[in-house]
Amino acid sequence: MGLLAASPTPVWALSAQEPLSLKADAPASYTVREGDTLWSIAARFLDSPWQWQALWQRNPQVASPRQLYPGDVIRLVATDGAPHLALERGRGETVRLSPSVRRAPAREAVPSLPLDRIRVFLESYQIVDPGVLADAPTVVAGQAQRLLSGAGDTLYAHGRLPAAGTTLGIYRPGSDYRAPMSSESEGQVSETRSLGLELHRLGHARVRRNVDGVGELKVLDAVQEIRNGDYLLALDEGGIATQFQPRAPETPIMATILSVPDGVRFIGRHDVVAIDRGRADGLETGHVLQVMRQGERVRDDVRDEWVTLPDTEAGAVMVFRVFEHLSYALVMRASQALAVGDRLVVPSDLREVVASGGAP
Repeated sequence: MGLLAASPTPVWALSAQEPLSLKADAPASYTVREGDTLWSIAARFLDSPWQWQALWQRNPQVASPRQLYPGDVIRLVATDGAPHLALERGRGETVRLSPSVRRAPAREAVPSLPLDRIRVFLESYQIVDPGVLADAPTVVAGQAQRLLSGAGDTLYAHGRLPAAGTTLGIYRPGSDYRAPMSSESEGQVSETRSLGLELHRLGHARVRRNVDGVGELKVLDAVQEIRNGDYLLALDEGGIATQFQPRAPETPIMATILSVPDGVRFIGRHDVVAIDRGRADGLETGHVLQVMRQGERVRDDVRDEWVTLPDTEAGAVMVFRVFEHLSYALVMRASQALAVGDRLVVPSDLREVVASGGAP
């Protein structure tokens, strides 16, 4: 079993349909460092980082690791000409990976992607059915008629509030994401359907008392000023995954970039985007989709007609939070500025496999 030397990009067949392409300068070994992510490590070895698990699976003795830690050494080795990876934990011994190996706090592990870019979307954003706001209590006043409230302040809300001592989240509505619905005749767009309403959590408040439908609450924490019209809701805030494997979807998926919650005009690497597919469509955290820019319309002066150029591959996004009909994804790479309306598809090197029902 020897180390693989750098050479022109080698391609081995994982199956008759799915090629695995190592980078020409893939290292023989790499030591995991602080600041690495699973994506950045995979990108050192592979032209397509979403094939990370496939490269591990070439070694039947070692499962794809769920977590890597600074100091771990990843070695690229070959058996009978087929590449795979071996892992040495920080102390130097080669180990067989299993769910019981190396129990360590999650904060020590290398994250799947840069958490500082997505933390607010993991902790403070929710996508809900717009109907949840119909009967939700709303802030009507601050202490001493203040227009804005913050941590430690008293505020008043009108509506059906839970018992004294209950803690609620304070939310402000954002985008109401909608998708067109086509009528059955001639494909005409007749109406839209809701994909979900975006809520941004501003903080938390505890109910002190209720008097004739008006509640008094104390603001426990706030990341932004609270104002009249903000909503008080008891939404599930736990169970959000931060560790997942970069991989391609196993079913055909075609999505569209709906918006950029940060409000930037030009979308680039490490920007967060909202896309119009979710759990109901088979999306999961860690899924990687390829971004396709729509081809421009140009004039053919010779034939006196307009033609549309082919779509071009423009980057890749990784899904990091999934709701029923909508997801948040982080742009992992971009060869040009991306835009709202760009299509997202299964990566090109796996598209035919997925479409034919083969194993990706």
